[in-house]
Amino acid sequence: MGTYPYIVRTIGGMLRHAKFIPFVLALLLQPVVAHAQAFPSKPLRLVVAFVPGGADDYHGRLVAQKLSEILGQQVVVDNRSGAGGLVGWEHVAKSPADGYTMLMSGGGLAAIKSLRPNAPIDPIKDFTWVSMVATYPLVLVMHPSVPAQTLAELIALAKAKPGQLNYGSSGVGATPHLAAEYFKSAAGVDIVHVPYKGSTPVYADLMSGLVSMYFAVPASGSPYVKSGKLRALAVTTTKRSSLLPTVPTMAEAGLPGYDISSYYALLVPAATPREIVNRLAEATAKAVAAPDFRDKIIAAGSEPASSTPEELLLIVKDSAAKYDRIIKAANIKPE
Repeated sequence: MGTYPYIVRTIGGMLRHAKFIPFVLALLLQPVVAHAQAFPSKPLRLVVAFVPGGADDYHGRLVAQKLSEILGQQVVVDNRSGAGGLVGWEHVAKSPADGYTMLMSGGGLAAIKSLRPNAPIDPIKDFTWVSMVATYPLVLVMHPSVPAQTLAELIALAKAKPGQLNYGSSGVGATPHLAAEYFKSAAGVDIVHVPYKGSTPVYADLMSGLVSMYFAVPASGSPYVKSGKLRALAVTTTKRSSLLPTVPTMAEAGLPGYDISSYYALLVPAATPREIVNRLAEATAKAVAAPDFRDKIIAAGSEPASSTPEELLLIVKDSAAKYDRIIKAANIKPE
């Protein structure tokens, strides 16, 4: 008990002399530096808030494999699905903020407070967004029986037959749902929403013609487009998809200003020390830059992308604001 006050008095005395300040600062920062250099000293977990086999899981496993190589510790994928992602998100938000529990997530989490105001997590306050991993567009595909060869023809048809066309989505509040509602608002058309639980049943009814159209992930939609079973009219971003390079963007197809994309990003609990966040961000940037990683991401219909935590937070806030406008305008309520 007597030693600690003595150390405090000694440091206080040294700080009164300018020549000792650098020494004291170095002494105080030494544990922080040592902590950063030691991280990681054990295996890490990467939580994916959806079931194995989906796009989130695929991207998460690619990231985990590459981070294992770069960090020198195994990164284990932990699928915690349920409640549209909420189970996994909440689990990570409440995990120890030591960098050993990470989350692979994206736009869905950014929209959580708009969709569920009473949700027990906040995408900004409860997480530190570490780095972007990939971005991807959606592609508007439709059954060949719909007599519209271009986006302009689809808009004209929908205006001529309000409420007679429909679109499927993988769930209320999912990105394909928001993209479709954004399209309806921007084009001024009335198209009926048919929600499903996942993309698999959407494709089943889309292929049979029970559903007119769907905003699909390029990786899953492009095989049907290339085989002629579905028609692609436009992608939702300002840049064309590498999987469907001949398909125009919404702006190119006649709907200027339309731009909605989704992304995959790495997150940790909010109170994670900054030096650990930086270490993970640097490792993620190296992973994204690796040629083998980039090739696999592009093959999945995504575009490799990395960022600083600060850059990513601005993107998240911007997308959250856009999702909020779409959700309020369309009066979307969670199921």
